[in-house]
Amino acid sequence: MEDWEKTSVDLFESYINTFSGLTEEQRKNFAIKKEHSRRVAGNSKKLADLLNLEPEDTKLAVIIAIFHDMGRFKQLVTYDSFNDAVSEDHAEVAVEILKEKGFIADLKPEEQEIVFSAIRLHNKFELLKKLNERELLHARILRDADKLDILKVLSDYYTDKNQMPNHTLTWDLPKATQVSSGVVKEVLGGKLVSKNEVKSEMDVKIMQLSWVFDINFKSSIEIIFQNRYLEKIYSSLPKNDTVIEIYRKIKVFAENKLFE
Repeated sequence: MEDWEKTSVDLFESYINTFSGLTEEQRKNFAIKKEHSRRVAGNSKKLADLLNLEPEDTKLAVIIAIFHDMGRFKQLVTYDSFNDAVSEDHAEVAVEILKEKGFIADLKPEEQEIVFSAIRLHNKFELLKKLNERELLHARILRDADKLDILKVLSDYYTDKNQMPNHTLTWDLPKATQVSSGVVKEVLGGKLVSKNEVKSEMDVKIMQLSWVFDINFKSSIEIIFQNRYLEKIYSSLPKNDTVIEIYRKIKVFAENKLFE
């Protein structure tokens, strides 16, 4: 591990350790988010290498990933929830914490702004904000790296029959045998499924499959296929003509991305 990476990880962990009096459940969730951040940093490093980025941008991509979910810890302690809709936008909280603590003060001012921009945008539905070329690059790397880890966690969860139920992953929604009409319309239209259309656990899984429409790099798609993430999520779904059509649409889209 490079010195700058160790420093960032140490600062990240020192911040987590400022929280005391946690319940057993909170400690468990802290550990989950801590490990997630480490894996996303690994994904960002891998993508940066595959994209042949300059060392300065590889460093920036990893630092962004390490700190991207810092807002989750304050969010959990304050609201006992990871749901931004009923608490605060955890990405905005992360940026506030980074500015307050000065954890990236040694970066150039323009690099600090890239970090803040990428973190602020990592959880947004789409990248609508106008960004310069370097800001856009890092926003896309983080969004892909984050989705790759979440897809890993989800596919592992759905394929392990001995897993304890995790309502954080299924949103504690009812099971169903049909996909909601709004979800079908969006996904077959080649669009990301929006959360407000999700009505069941089945819809959640279709929404997760639809994330391929928001994957930015061919390298990310290759990682998805290598690890069979889409196949594993699909295998956990009850099958009917609509589900089969949706999966075919998503798989063909992803395969075509490999040849762009």
